[in-house]
Amino acid sequence: MATLGLDDDEHKSSLQASAQILQRNLGSVLESLNDNSDLFTRLAMHPSTNYPGRAQENILTQLLRKKLEPDVEELVLEGRETARRATPEGMAELQSIWDALRKWTQGRIAEYVRDEAGDVYTKEERENGVENVRTGLKRALHEESDDDEDEDEGDNSDEEDGEKDGRAANTGPEPETLLWFAARGDFEVPRHVEYERGIGVKKGLEGVNIPPEGMGRVTTS
Repeated sequence: MATLGLDDDEHKSSLQASAQILQRNLGSVLESLNDNSDLFTRLAMHPSTNYPGRAQENILTQLLRKKLEPDVEELVLEGRETARRATPEGMAELQSIWDALRKWTQGRIAEYVRDEAGDVYTKEERENGVENVRTGLKRALHEESDDDEDEDEGDNSDEEDGEKDGRAANTGPEPETLLWFAARGDFEVPRHVEYERGIGVKKGLEGVNIPPEGMGRVTTS
């Protein structure tokens, strides 16, 4: 383990040293370009007469290009823009953009809470007419009094009670019994099987109105 750690440290040190050397070389190239920028702008390159232009056409084209390739030019522009943003002026410009964005966001949130949060319709629905909105409800989405809401809750509770009574009065076989019979040919569902209707469940033969053996038979002497 100690050897692995030492190798990792040596690898990091070698990588760091290579990066520093590369940085110094790039700095030297950049310095030379800046010092001779006027000369480079006035230079005109022409191939000599003995240059194998046909055999080395690709290299010759690259050397005589007056403009960068599209992908290289895009990378150069992106690098220049990144360098410009890293300056104090660029940072100040970005900060002003964030300040304006924060101010607009705060105002928009306040407007939504004040004017739109409590509205049951959106702004677009209001502009197009609320009578054309299809909600799927049997009543209109208008502000109603608390009494109407209490009445609606009472009606809902009555409907729920009726549904419960209807389920309790169900005397047919349970779905679990039918599924078990379809799969195994037996009405006796194991005890570990849970029924969806937990109250008033009739299991086994009782659920399908079949009397057990020895019951319901009339014997005559």
